Amino acid sequence: MDVYDIASLVGHEFERVIDQHGCEAIARLMPKVVRVLEILEVLVSRHHVAPELDELRLELDRLRLERMDRIEKERKHQK
Repeated sequence: MDVYDIASLVGHEFERVIDQHGCEAIARLMPKVVRVLEILEVLVSRHHVAPELDELRLELDRLRLERMDRIEKERKHQK
């Protein structure tokens, strides 16, 4: 279940409450819930990017070490 599924479920519950009690019953609550869902969406999208960034950082570190090894071997070879 993702943020969009949760937003849909919350929306259905809001509709049910509005049908039973009128829109005044949730008028102050709805903007707050929408804001929380927006924040969750941003956090989830950041979380999906983070693993890729971690992989890229690890690969960059590996390549840097490989380069340093090559430079050291070239120095030894020149001597």
